[in-house]
Amino acid sequence: MRENDRTLSRRTFIIAGGALVGVAALGGAGYAAVWAPEPEQPTTKMGVGMSKVLVVYGTGTGCTAGVAERIGKAMAAKGASVEVVPAKSAPDPSGYDAVLVGSGIRAGNWHAPVKEWVVKNAESLKDKPVAFFTACLTMATDPTKTDEVRAYTDAIVAETGVKPVDVGLFAGWNEPKEFSFIERTIMKMMKAPEGDFRDWAAIDAWSEKVAGELLA
Repeated sequence: MRENDRTLSRRTFIIAGGALVGVAALGGAGYAAVWAPEPEQPTTKMGVGMSKVLVVYGTGTGCTAGVAERIGKAMAAKGASVEVVPAKSAPDPSGYDAVLVGSGIRAGNWHAPVKEWVVKNAESLKDKPVAFFTACLTMATDPTKTDEVRAYTDAIVAETGVKPVDVGLFAGWNEPKEFSFIERTIMKMMKAPEGDFRDWAAIDAWSEKVAGELLA
């Protein structure tokens, strides 16, 4: 075998092995997990109301950032002053009247930065109304697994003692252009459907409902 052939074979083995490890890491999470570095996202401010609302999120590809901004717009429309902030920016929740926290799913868990943010700020969050939300492709591909998707949030509640007034469960996306080569390989191996499955009507309906609980 020529040196180039050996190099190519070794590279192919590493890629295939990495993909298989990724699939194994999914466990029972269906189409839930991807693990690209989280993209940089800006803080978004909206609304001019008296109530101050913080929306914190974790995302791997930007999917949940869009969900968080949509929720923020709904809160602003209900008369709140809203900041939508990525968990990596480590916002201080103490100055807000209500907080919404959400994440996409990575290897059967919320993204590490947002999970760590909730753990770090648990005591402050217990003193104000809080809502959680999760964006997950499984919600689009297998609606019977609602309890499985809800369990990702239940784990945060059990660990931190932060009890949300409500939990939103939303479909995510599988947009290959947003994923790394390894991630695209894994998603193909899992035969995950491609597309943006975010249901904006469902997100709006939940946001309007939870606004009444958070801003009462």
